[in-house]
Amino acid sequence: MSPKNRRIAFSASATVVLILAATLAWRLATRDKGEQPVRIGALLALTGSGANYGKSLQQGIELAKNQVNSAGGINGQRLQVIYEDSQGDAKTGVSAFNKLISVDHVPLVLGSISSVILAVAPIADQRQVVLVNSSAISPKICDYANNFLFSLMVSGAEEARFMASTFTRIHPATPLAILFSNNASGIDTRNVLQDTLRGAGVPVAASEGYELNATDFRTQLAKIKASGARYGYLIAFSSAEFARVLRQSKDLALDLHWFSYSGLETKETIDLASDAAEGVVYSYPQYSPESKAVEDFQALYKSTYGSWADIYTVTSFDAVKLVCSVIKNKGRSAIDIRDGLRGQLNYQGLFGAWTFGTKQCVASRLMWKTVKNGQYIPLREPTQ
Repeated sequence: MSPKNRRIAFSASATVVLILAATLAWRLATRDKGEQPVRIGALLALTGSGANYGKSLQQGIELAKNQVNSAGGINGQRLQVIYEDSQGDAKTGVSAFNKLISVDHVPLVLGSISSVILAVAPIADQRQVVLVNSSAISPKICDYANNFLFSLMVSGAEEARFMASTFTRIHPATPLAILFSNNASGIDTRNVLQDTLRGAGVPVAASEGYELNATDFRTQLAKIKASGARYGYLIAFSSAEFARVLRQSKDLALDLHWFSYSGLETKETIDLASDAAEGVVYSYPQYSPESKAVEDFQALYKSTYGSWADIYTVTSFDAVKLVCSVIKNKGRSAIDIRDGLRGQLNYQGLFGAWTFGTKQCVASRLMWKTVKNGQYIPLREPTQ
């Protein structure tokens, strides 16, 4: 072969090699992209005083994740959830949130615990990462929900106003005592309830706070008893605290009818409080007890975990399903997810259809429930 022909052959071979290399690189990149999971973060209290809520939230997230992946994932890509433990502490939560952003590079984080949500919300806006609250109730959360923060949990303000509206109608001008946890959710909800009651001419007979993880509430209960109030509103933080307050109220023969909010309804509360929980009346997101979706979900939960799902399992399940729907239809970047969530109207969750209100917070309709014979049951309206 002449030198000229050898040069032509070598050039052609080199071109073929380059084409093959480029094709292989493209195929590898395409394969890697197709196999790369859609990653989101979950910042939960997996240890500490809010661990029972963290467990419920994680179970709801896992049920939704497994459903999504069993159905083929999100546009063919499986969903991966990276968990971080806030320990129910704001400082620890900030560190864990920054890790999810900087190390794991997630575009979205599911969060819980009011103090943690309030601490990381400004960071979410600054770093442009979507933050979805699926359990915290502080009324202040909705004040910050106007950019990358969204709240799918009924606000403590909504439950407080619902309580005040009903109470002033059935017990006009009757004093009400308040017992609350000294944290963001307890204090902020207490403030809304107290201001709403006073605005309606209802005296607040006593307003007593307690520190998280307290086990002895007799001092606060004695003050409530001395106030002469016949009705009280309980804003406890953990199921253990709910149960201890109710048991100690019974031990002290406190002649008080307790009202409360949706956080009361957990299996742990009933197990620990036993008959001391009988007759407690509390607000809850409105749903149909005959809903097939609710029945199917409870059946799925029971077959997986051997029990029944509480509000935190429901809201976290709904949150994951909603987020996956948005990512599928709008994209997986934080901007895509934020804009997609803003466009949600009448999303069909387990508590029925809901939409975001004036802020990026779910506008919830509420109902009454009570504890009867060790069961949580719907109640048309309190009668006492």
